[in-house]
Amino acid sequence: MKFYKLTPDYDRIKHELARIGVDSYALNMVKKGVSLNILMRDIKAPAANILKQESIASGMDAAVKKGAVSCSIDKTDVLLMGNTATFERLIKRLSMQVFGLKELGKELSLFLKSKEFKNITYNKGVIDVSKPLCMGILNTTPDSFSDGSLYVTEEAIAARIDEMVELGIDIVDIGGMSSRPFSESISSDEEIKRIKFALDYIKQYDMIVSVDTNNYKTAEYALNNGADIINDISGMTDDNMVFLCGQSKCAVCIMHMQGSPKNMQNNANTEYNNIIYDIHDFFKKSIDKCLNAGIGYSSLILDVGFGFGKTVEQNYILLKYLNEFKSFNLPLLAGISRKSMIGAVIDKDVNNRLAGTVCANTAAILNGADIIRVHDIKEGIDTVKIADYILKAYI
Repeated sequence: MKFYKLTPDYDRIKHELARIGVDSYALNMVKKGVSLNILMRDIKAPAANILKQESIASGMDAAVKKGAVSCSIDKTDVLLMGNTATFERLIKRLSMQVFGLKELGKELSLFLKSKEFKNITYNKGVIDVSKPLCMGILNTTPDSFSDGSLYVTEEAIAARIDEMVELGIDIVDIGGMSSRPFSESISSDEEIKRIKFALDYIKQYDMIVSVDTNNYKTAEYALNNGADIINDISGMTDDNMVFLCGQSKCAVCIMHMQGSPKNMQNNANTEYNNIIYDIHDFFKKSIDKCLNAGIGYSSLILDVGFGFGKTVEQNYILLKYLNEFKSFNLPLLAGISRKSMIGAVIDKDVNNRLAGTVCANTAAILNGADIIRVHDIKEGIDTVKIADYILKAYI
């Protein structure tokens, strides 16, 4: 065999150029080996035509909608296909163009130069996400889909927290209301009653605490009693929640969901024009809302919401293309543990989905997840360690 397909990764290509023994100046060819596919949305047809011409002149290509060339349509999405070297040439050429392309080139340059956040900031400090983290689930509920009623007594809650701390969990996520499909909401008073002991007990440890709630009154209580992260399944759609988190300077996890737990799996709530772009647009809107309320960009975490208003097939599309949500340069949280998307594939009940969970969580980390949320603490921590070792392996 004389032919080898190389991964279009910067370090991989650089290694091969050095191994071949090219002249030092030729190491710049590494930029030609790193492929880039960038989608631009809603570009005016005249601008799109020039963009396509300049792309070709830069040694790359641009795909536009039929009718863009004749300007028989108003707007088109544009898929730019090239490598880092050709994108640099394109940006230079756009700097001399009209129809807003000069400004578009500047935005493209900033986008390509932007760096992923590796720290989550909150009012007590920072959370390092330079390696994947494991978030342990503590459901103090009688009706959660997997561990309902296991941690409702003070003794059981204390034992669960002790176990997680002893094993070395990175974050503890405390929830007092089930969000399983078709579940009913409860009052904030009841939710607070369920999480109160857990919040009090965990104060003895130096531990990052997340509270899983979409009720701002519950969130307010949690933040006043030591919580560092508000994990909001409703994606910060409540103005009161957004204002509260902006005032407290806590970290925030924005999760995507269509509908509510009670109706999220109805057919209407699993319909999308394009699930990737629809969730992307949802995140953009929620992020802007958070920023306007004073929540720092580096305090945000994104969660595509596996199982929340998605079919089995849609969940696996999101898992496979999770890395596309890195366009925001924000940490991604993946909550896949024991979910029905796993059971549907391996035909196992909720108590026999550990192997499937480990596989799915490994895939999530390799595809861009920075935090995995798990029921099985030992196995979750092991998953993080192995996946991190894979990510950091290099020639």
